[in-house]
Order: sequence, then structure tokens, then C-alpha cells
Amino acid sequence: MNNKGSFRNQGSVGKRILSFFRESGFYIAIVVGLCALAAGAVYFSTSQILTDPEPEPPDNRLSMDDKEFSLIDDSPVIPRTDQSSINDGNGTDFADEGPDDGLIAYDPGDEAVLENEPDEESEDISGQKEVSEQAADQEDSTQTTSGGVMEDGTAPVDNVVLAIVKPNFSVPVEGKIQAGYSMDRLVFSPTFNEWRTHSGVDISAPRGEVVRAIGNGVIHEIKNDPRYGFTVVIDHKNGYKSLYANLASDNTLTVGKEVKMGDAIGSVGATAIFESAEPTHLHFELYKEDKLVDPEAYIDFPK
Repeated sequence: MNNKGSFRNQGSVGKRILSFFRESGFYIAIVVGLCALAAGAVYFSTSQILTDPEPEPPDNRLSMDDKEFSLIDDSPVIPRTDQSSINDGNGTDFADEGPDDGLIAYDPGDEAVLENEPDEESEDISGQKEVSEQAADQEDSTQTTSGGVMEDGTAPVDNVVLAIVKPNFSVPVEGKIQAGYSMDRLVFSPTFNEWRTHSGVDISAPRGEVVRAIGNGVIHEIKNDPRYGFTVVIDHKNGYKSLYANLASDNTLTVGKEVKMGDAIGSVGATAIFESAEPTHLHFELYKEDKLVDPEAYIDFPK
């Protein structure tokens, strides 16, 4: 009974082993194959390292037909000689158009040519010297004497001073300026109660004060201006025109009438609407080449 039981057990174990190999034998074979490949790779790499000889250093010498040549040229430097000249058979040597070696062939005939040709550098130096000497002579000739006159009797140009000559104008009416010319800045206007420009000067004078021409000229215009009232314009025939406004009405003047400096052309009135809130005065303007200018720069008004 016991023997039969042991046989059954052994048979069952053998069946299990066979069953295991049937089911997992494929995977076991793969594992064994991978291990064999790894072992072979380690073996071949180790044997290659052990058997390869150590590399030798490169040799700088080359062998050609059993002769050794060095890569470094140890031969001495031999100076070049000009062997490019060709004789034409008549005794004349010609050099080819090879690279310039920095050598110049000597020809006895060149010396004579060089002696006859002027030196450009010396010409430049001598020319500059002549120019400087001429400038010095000219400077000496333009020196003035102690009296401020040149040796030839003419006045030196350097001593001429150009001055702005004021025209010979007189004041149009006696009085001080109560409002100046201010076209480049704003001044307060009592009439408009605001800041405005002012195209002339307002000369303080009582109503009825005589207004006179500042210089010789002709009556250019007479008008009743809506801003500055009764107005007279005189053309002085020298590029200047003078304007007199805020005058009392006057029918005695005519356009084209000649006037002299100081001639009466009207009287101070109160016809300027734009300056009606200011004390009585003469509104005066001055034009140079038909452009407004500051009258105080050309006429000496009382301060």
C-alpha cells in the first residue's frame, strides 16, 4: 500500500516538472540565450583590449624609394638671383614681367635724366616758400602808419567800422511814452481789459496838442481807421514811413502834399476806439521798408 502511494507521488512530481517546462520552457530559453550573448560580448571585448598593441607615435619622416625625407626643411636659404633677363642678340637685355623682387636695374643713362628732371618735392617746398614770402610782403604792405593811413594814402579796410546811422528824425509831439512798442510780447490793454500786442508807441499829450512831421516827406495816406481813428501817413522817401493816429479830424491836408520836418499835420484827439480808455495821447508808428520797427530805436524820445 505504501509503495503504491510513493509511486503515485513520484509520478505526480515528474508530471509537474514536465508541465512546468512545457508552459515556461520558451521563456527559460530566451533568458539562457541572452545570458550567453552577454557572456560572449564580455569575452570578445576583454580579449580585444588585451591583444591590441599600444599605438606608436607618428613619424614625421616619409619614405620614398628607400630615401627618407623630413617634413621640416633643414636646407639653407639660398638668395634668389635675377635670371629672367633675355638678350635680343643686339647686346640689349630685357627683363620679363615677373614679380618685382625689390631690385632696380641701374642704367647709366638714368642719372642724366634724373639730373635734368626737377624734383617735385623740392618744387613743392620752394613753391610754399614763395607763397609764404609773398604773403609776408603783402602783410607788410598793408601795415598802416601811426596816423591810421596806409602807405599808399588809402584807409585800411580792417579799421573801417560799419555803424548803424539813425535817420534825422525829431519827436512828433512833446511828451513821455506811456505805452511802448511790444509786437514781440503782450501788454495789458485797459480798453479791452486783456493782454495784447502794441504796434507803436503812445506818447502822452493833452487833447489839442500840435502834432508835427518827424522829417521831410510827402503825405502818403489820410484815413479814418476803425481802430485808431483819424490817421495820417507820411512817406519820407528814404525807406521810412511814419504813422500818426488818434488825431482830431482835419480837412486841411491832402495826399501828395510835401511837408518839412516840424510842419504841423494835425492835433491830438480822442478818435482811437481801441485806446479810448487810456489817457489822451498820440499813437505813433514807424515803418522801415514797409515793416514795423520800434520807434524808440530811431528817435530820441524824452525819458
